[in-house]
Amino acid sequence: MPSDATDTENPVTPFPSAQQANLDLVMRAGTLIHTAFANSDEELFAHDFVFHFVNPQLAELDGDHHGYDGFRSFFERLHQESDTGFHNEPHSLTPYGDELVVAYATNTVSFGGTALDVDAIVVWRIVDGRISEAWDIPAINTVRPHQSRPAPHSDLRDADVRLTEDGGP
Repeated sequence: MPSDATDTENPVTPFPSAQQANLDLVMRAGTLIHTAFANSDEELFAHDFVFHFVNPQLAELDGDHHGYDGFRSFFERLHQESDTGFHNEPHSLTPYGDELVVAYATNTVSFGGTALDVDAIVVWRIVDGRISEAWDIPAINTVRPHQSRPAPHSDLRDADVRLTEDGGP
């Protein structure tokens, strides 16, 4: 059969299982954050996992955090640095191909008695069924005073999860 022929007997699944598996991994990582790492879920992460946090305005946290312990330590420190802790309200989760998932959320932190909302995206790279790398990129130029909203999502299961045929929005 020529390589450009369509195989009607074995149609391509529009939403590859790798995308769903990757979404599930990222949702489990989100649950770790929401529960302050109450349950260890180290098997989600590759042994050489790197979490990149890009925010020069929080110099003590800016940079790379290595392994599961570095990831957990980052969020513990962020929670401690904030007057009222760290809160995350997920909005969407979208896979791109079989390797990347992009999460969009609003984070709330408080410094010096002022609560702030910060929009952020996290690009998650999944390789061989484990999270191998993540880039957390806050929108530092549009930080705003915290706006009371309805109770935040308890975890990413309540966020807008998108699967499309081409792996994008």
